[in-house]
Amino acid sequence: MQEPACNAYLDNAATTPVIDEAIEAMNDVLRHAWGNPSSSHRVGYAAKEVLEQSRATIAECLGVDVDEIFFTSGATEANNLAVRGACMARKGESRRIVTSSLEHASVTRSVRGMRREGWDVEHIEDVAGDFDMEQLHRALLKPTTLISVMRVQNELGWLLPVPEIVAARDERAPSALVHCDATQSFGKLPTLPRDWGVDLLTIAGHKIGGPRGIGALYVKRGTQMFTNAFGGGQERGLRSGTEPVYLAAGFAVAAKKACENREANLAHAYGLKVRFVEGLHDAAPDAIVNSRDDGSPYIVNVSLPSLFSQDLLDFLGERGIFISKASACTENHTTVPKGTWRPKHPLSLQAAGIPLKLGKSTIRVSFGFDTTVEEVDLLLQGIKDFSNMG
Repeated sequence: MQEPACNAYLDNAATTPVIDEAIEAMNDVLRHAWGNPSSSHRVGYAAKEVLEQSRATIAECLGVDVDEIFFTSGATEANNLAVRGACMARKGESRRIVTSSLEHASVTRSVRGMRREGWDVEHIEDVAGDFDMEQLHRALLKPTTLISVMRVQNELGWLLPVPEIVAARDERAPSALVHCDATQSFGKLPTLPRDWGVDLLTIAGHKIGGPRGIGALYVKRGTQMFTNAFGGGQERGLRSGTEPVYLAAGFAVAAKKACENREANLAHAYGLKVRFVEGLHDAAPDAIVNSRDDGSPYIVNVSLPSLFSQDLLDFLGERGIFISKASACTENHTTVPKGTWRPKHPLSLQAAGIPLKLGKSTIRVSFGFDTTVEEVDLLLQGIKDFSNMG
């Protein structure tokens, strides 16, 4: 298969290229440890050993125990399992969920499904990246089963104050569980569930140079959970299905490298973000940077009022430059007033307080560990050339 011409890949929040070390690890497993890890013979034992070594690596990166890590098919399954598995295990209690207005669809739609089954749901607003702690404190005056909040907002890069949210839980609703979607945080920013005090935490392999199709859910020891997938009871009964050992191996290799190099990678990302934001003043003088200075440096969200994001993406694509857009949801044509949550989940940008009219003029630039200054400069030049065409 011919690889598409790529001069600058700046869509790493969507997925990252698989690092060579992970590819080598996966190939080695496919050749030498291809057995079913549940089989009671030497071929199965070899696969089981690789699987458990991989689990131990992930656990070490998170600072947790091995038996608290459950492999899944990715972050979406892990988020679904966290929300539904935790709630169904405690459905005889308060039947109430508190979450933010900016969660990934795998959380919002899971929560919506619970609401259809009679669960009470409250969305805490995060307009302009200021998570409403006062609203959270009021929300937690009612008995609550689960609080689900992400650490890094995937479109805007904003940080949600997870430790402070846990502290509010401890004060107001100590029986509630806290789930954190750390998909855009793990391997890039400090991600330590025990330090934060969360009960459940989601991570994925393909955001950090690992393969797609593999993720993990941290479940604090002693947390009651129900399964979403019935079958052979692999993953200690929480998640059924024969484990893809080679994907777990690739995930573990990528995670170890990312965590070992996290501080250097973080400094590099900050430098790229500064260069890009400063260069925008020349490339597109009317650009509005929606990301915050105190957010993740790996994600920069920008509105370009005089441009249509899809036209820009097409233009850049012809040059082998790849980013992503953030466009208005076709199912929600009405403006979401600043600071207002609607019953049906709107585009995150609208819930964040960004005007609907900018939805089709907004792009997301996201850096990877290997993103270069030259790639950033190519993007800036591309934006400038496209702006000048108008």
